[in-house]
Amino acid sequence: MTTDLGAIDLTDLDRFAHGFPHETFTVLRREAPVWWHPPTDHTPDGEGFWSVHTHAECLEVLHDPATYSSVTGGDRPYGGTTIPDLPVAGLMLNMMDDPRHQRVRLLVSKGLTARRIARLEGELRRRTERLVDAALERREVDFVAAVAGELPMQAICILLGIPEDDRHRLFGWIEHSFDFRGDREAFETDEATARAAAEMFDYGRRLIEHKRAHPADDMLSVVCSARLPGLEPDHLLDDELQFFFSLLWAAGADTTRNAIAGAMVAFTQFPGELARLRADRSLMPTAVEEIVRWTHPAAYNRRTATRDTELRGCPIRAGDKVVFWEASANRDESVFADPFRFDVGRDPNPHLGFGHGVHHCLGANLARLEIRVVLDVLLDRVASFTPTGPVEWTRSNKHTGIRRLPLALVAALTPVTRRRAAPRSRRARRAARSPNRPRAAPRPAGRRAGTAPGRRPGAR
Repeated sequence: MTTDLGAIDLTDLDRFAHGFPHETFTVLRREAPVWWHPPTDHTPDGEGFWSVHTHAECLEVLHDPATYSSVTGGDRPYGGTTIPDLPVAGLMLNMMDDPRHQRVRLLVSKGLTARRIARLEGELRRRTERLVDAALERREVDFVAAVAGELPMQAICILLGIPEDDRHRLFGWIEHSFDFRGDREAFETDEATARAAAEMFDYGRRLIEHKRAHPADDMLSVVCSARLPGLEPDHLLDDELQFFFSLLWAAGADTTRNAIAGAMVAFTQFPGELARLRADRSLMPTAVEEIVRWTHPAAYNRRTATRDTELRGCPIRAGDKVVFWEASANRDESVFADPFRFDVGRDPNPHLGFGHGVHHCLGANLARLEIRVVLDVLLDRVASFTPTGPVEWTRSNKHTGIRRLPLALVAALTPVTRRRAAPRSRRARRAARSPNRPRAAPRPAGRRAGTAPGRRPGAR
């Protein structure tokens, strides 16, 4: 049985107003893994594009940045990673190609180290406990406003060194990029969105000037002063800093909020998986990955063909738009067993929720940390949660978001409060050793821990 593909319009945002339309993409994976999407009344720029729906073909695009550019291709003046061409292509980190992309990524990574992320855990846990306790006192809340949206905003403020009192104003400025309410088309600009973009830009400019004049122990200060000898230029330029700030704030405040809120929806649909995780916290790492696969906050990305090529037998010309739907790839039946089952123990789980290849998400570890902390605190302090109204989804084909999630929460009888022990001195650690426990033999000089004699570190 075949479907009339001409009736499918992936640029009609109303098709996505109740969540990602998986039934449509199940048909497309089966009947048109790579498909020429003709222009419709809703299609940005008034031109068609290639639409890619399967895991293997999405990976092929992601792993060939020379053929599929994040900036532009052919005679197109600029492209980007959204279906409509954006003039910021080439200026934002997610819309750059190497070597500029690699240079900016290396400089930015100086402020987003694993150590800096790990240092956040204790503070994020304390904040989550306060948010969850406040929600429990109210009993019925919009979980997005109370917890799922609040923690990521606070976390990105801490990381970037942004005054926390500004967080809701900042989110209001970028919300128009994630939720096209009413009958507004994707990335359509009106007076309100233009004003919000200008105010966001001016805020970022003033914040960067302040960080340069008064550097502190935050990521934005580090990135403002970062240097990488051997690169030209060896620092981030003003426009690169400005777009880095906007991108990280937007990604940090929105995508994780939707993953956390989406996890709550999934657990209400699959209560057995919640019980399974509650009984066995060792499943937390696989549960976090499954949440990212299941919720797929970023539904698609886009590249532009730099040369004539072919993808699954389809002739792609230089300058053609190529849109690949990672949310569809994450349900690909040829890769994921029982893909429409939410499984907290799923392993392996080669999802594309954080992208892949050179543009793998810089903030992936921060997102994992936030999701894990929220789940831990909820399992410690909440006995049950029940929907009290329908889920309100954002109207967007680019971001699978949740506007509102009404839940009733019931407190656990004996909530757990986890505290990270303060680091002990060397003397205290020695005193704590059992007198009957033998000390480890000293390592030979020049040998690193965990390295066999005569073998270099990391060798197998």
